[in-house]
Amino acid sequence: MTVNNILNYNTIIKNLIDNASDINSLVKFKLLGMLKQFEPVVQNFEAVREEQIKKFGKEDGNGGFGIIAPVKDDFEDEKEFEKAQAEFEETIKKFSDALDEVLKSETEIKLKKFKVNDIMNAGLPADYLMALYDLIEE
Repeated sequence: MTVNNILNYNTIIKNLIDNASDINSLVKFKLLGMLKQFEPVVQNFEAVREEQIKKFGKEDGNGGFGIIAPVKDDFEDEKEFEKAQAEFEETIKKFSDALDEVLKSETEIKLKKFKVNDIMNAGLPADYLMALYDLIEE
């Protein structure tokens, strides 16, 4: 499974647990187990993302780092602004490329998929069932 898929499933499952109150207890338990399996991948991705923000960004004055677009009003000259804008776009591309490589990478996670009978009448809204489709075995 790709890191990107894991991050997406992690978000979907967290939203489902937080927002769907009629979930069957067994399904909720399995969803929490999946979140636990995703946790190391999510943490590793966040660590790499923060590292890349520090690499490509600048300190924001509050001890944090960010990749901040130039503001036209901060420049006296149009050419200076255009140069800063071009540098910003190049920085964003490098940042995105670095993260894209990680997002596309495959990682091994042993997930026990849901059985159709267990999940279909478990109180999950249809849109969540569609989002979790690949985690359901026939």
